[in-house]
Amino acid sequence: MNKSYTILVFILTLFLSLLTTQLSEAQNFNPADLRNVNVNELSDDQIRQAKREIESRGLTLQQFEQLAIAQGASRAQVSQLVSRIRQIRGGEHDGSDTLQTDQLSENVRQVEPMGDEEFQELHQQTEVEQDSLQIFGMDLFDRVSVNFEPSFNVPTPKDYTVGAGDQLVIDIWGAAEQTYQLRVSAEGNIRIPNLGPIYVNGLQIDDAEQRILNRLTDIYSGLRPNDPGEGNTFAQVSLGNVRSIKVTVLGEVKQPGTYSISSLSTAFNALYASGGPTKQGTFRNIEIIRDREIVERLDMYDFLVSGNQESNIRLRDQDVIKVNPYENRIHVWGETKRKGFFETRPGETLEDVLTFAAGFTEEAYTARITLEGVTPTMRRVTSVAYPEEADRELFNGDKVRVGKIIDRYTNRIELVGAVYRPGTYEYSDGLMLSELIEKADGVKEEAFMERGVIERLNDRREPIALNFSVERVVNEPERFDIELRPDDIIRISSIFDLREEFTISVDGAVNSDTTFQYREGLTLEDAIFIANGFRDDAAEYRVDVSRRITGGERNIRGNLSAENFRFEVGENLEFRDDADEFELKAFDRIFVRMKPNYQTQQTLTIEGEVQFPGTYVLSTRDMRLSDLIEMAGGLSNYAFPRGASLERELDELEDIDEELFFLNNNEIAGNLEDSDRGNKSTSVGIRLERAIQEPGSKFDLILFENDVIRIPKELQTVRIEGEVLNPTSVRYDPGRSFSSYLDAAGGITDSAMRSRAYIVYANGEVDRSKRFLFFRNNPDVEPGATIIIPREPERREMSPQERVALLSTIASTMATVALIYDRLAN
Repeated sequence: MNKSYTILVFILTLFLSLLTTQLSEAQNFNPADLRNVNVNELSDDQIRQAKREIESRGLTLQQFEQLAIAQGASRAQVSQLVSRIRQIRGGEHDGSDTLQTDQLSENVRQVEPMGDEEFQELHQQTEVEQDSLQIFGMDLFDRVSVNFEPSFNVPTPKDYTVGAGDQLVIDIWGAAEQTYQLRVSAEGNIRIPNLGPIYVNGLQIDDAEQRILNRLTDIYSGLRPNDPGEGNTFAQVSLGNVRSIKVTVLGEVKQPGTYSISSLSTAFNALYASGGPTKQGTFRNIEIIRDREIVERLDMYDFLVSGNQESNIRLRDQDVIKVNPYENRIHVWGETKRKGFFETRPGETLEDVLTFAAGFTEEAYTARITLEGVTPTMRRVTSVAYPEEADRELFNGDKVRVGKIIDRYTNRIELVGAVYRPGTYEYSDGLMLSELIEKADGVKEEAFMERGVIERLNDRREPIALNFSVERVVNEPERFDIELRPDDIIRISSIFDLREEFTISVDGAVNSDTTFQYREGLTLEDAIFIANGFRDDAAEYRVDVSRRITGGERNIRGNLSAENFRFEVGENLEFRDDADEFELKAFDRIFVRMKPNYQTQQTLTIEGEVQFPGTYVLSTRDMRLSDLIEMAGGLSNYAFPRGASLERELDELEDIDEELFFLNNNEIAGNLEDSDRGNKSTSVGIRLERAIQEPGSKFDLILFENDVIRIPKELQTVRIEGEVLNPTSVRYDPGRSFSSYLDAAGGITDSAMRSRAYIVYANGEVDRSKRFLFFRNNPDVEPGATIIIPREPERREMSPQERVALLSTIASTMATVALIYDRLAN
């Protein structure tokens, strides 16, 4: 017995160890391996653990996603994990894609949702901060639309130097006509037929033209280049296709190297080709070196600030552009039109930097500018008076901050409410309340004269309120006037602002149900007139008026909730003596009743195999199926009454799904979707043969408006749908069983619920398979019926936590059993 107990304890211990191992594996999740993990089953704590592990590896979410997929993880599982990490992280910080930024938000425990105005303000603030960190001129080379390509549709520049590879076009006209298109050879010559080579390399275009024309006089006797008026032949030399030159750009540029560019290109073209200066590069001292000498120092601020391109010279072959590191850079931020880092030359002042920044904005506080600089040991702050100290020289590292004016008015005062000209007014010393009301052209007739309010800020800028009588201030200002102060807000209310809006409402059989403003002296006929009069179905002899209960004893709640009146109003609303008309009061509600026997024509439709199909009108409130068949001339010889169906709007139907009572909610929803039961109408099962044979019986249904009765021809097929291998329609055979029709569709699928099979007959009725003990009773199959095999609901797999809970329960049960066994054995 002890041996058996020992074996049982050993098995229990082994079982608990396996349970602990599984629990440990369920709690320790490795985000790098998602091949055997269902992300939907992971808890938020496990997602946070995955996030911390990704962070510890220094990976971004994008890098982790690529790495996990590369290691064989499911792309869908990886995407779900990344999505859940972002959801959890969204409540902790701003959602930056780098997980290391989580450390910046560890002290944040709760983030309030941001409104539209706060988001807009933060967005504008972010844009301002980004602008203040820009290097002035850097974006010139980042814009795709700006490329500084040289224009070839311009006259040949007079200072253009001809070189090897250029194409010269010589046009001759007059007594002789000829055009030459000649390319300058590597030796610098052009060759004209019947003339020797002409050397033009290194000549400016005007000098080259003069030399060529002088040589052309040898073969064109009428050409007089020095005295064109004496000759009869004329010639002109222009530049055709230009050559390419090689220029080297080096130093602090984004892409240093040697570039082949057009010979018409300038320094800007070469700088653009190289990507422009880097963040360490200068914009003020760019050297253009030719034949080992600096021929020009390009200051791009001349172009950026004033549009001057004098230093942007045309380049030549083998020129070198050197961009040096910047010497002085000043940071400007605050209320200037341009913000960012500006480069200065030695000797340039605060005024120069403000010129680079395009001056102050309209809200800048210009009297004093804050200047932050650096010393060899620490920083310093200096307040600079402007414009007195505008000539102060600035140095590398200085920061210029231009503050904003105070958001306050020195002489503003506001008047709002029931005055003719409310708004903002200028305050002047000694301004009195009566004077301000007079400036606003006085108070309106509906002004509440008993009380007004002045909202004021005391000496500590704390809000206080002063009350006054509007009537006394207006009529006796010498006694009750009040001296105003800057920033005062005077409110004079209207009597309509201090009470609920008085209204009258008209509902029922009128042409326009309406609610409108109450006016004293309004009568019942007036209100119906405003509602555009009676409808045709109005019972003008029964008009009810309901009135609020406003009186009664104080502090006692009465039983009466409304006072009701009933009137007969003339159909034409003719005018009568005022004493005979019922005068309305505020908040009265008028109800015009409908005539009890008034009825509009209600139609329904019968289609199919009747003698006269079409639309018919319900002749009585209890018109039935048999009555409609009789009105339609009876059934035709080809009618199939067992397949007749009735389609009815849902709002006319109660318990529309009683025929599906044997299905659960999921099955009902699926079958409603499959059979278009989501529409506004549904099919009602009818038995037309019994209705015709037994008029007035329970089979002879009462019809409603918009009903549609369909009577088909004789049906000869049966439809099999749902979870079968091949949904199809087969020929109806009276001798076939329910199961044989399923076999005709290839049999049922693995996910089919055979026990829940049901059939929908052509007339809309439904029947299903039933089981009693081991016997299954299948419904009869009729022509036009549809056999439907529902799908078995998907079973959700147990999550690791559920498995652990189940195993824990089993283990506890086994331990209890072992304990009982041990007690009984001893």
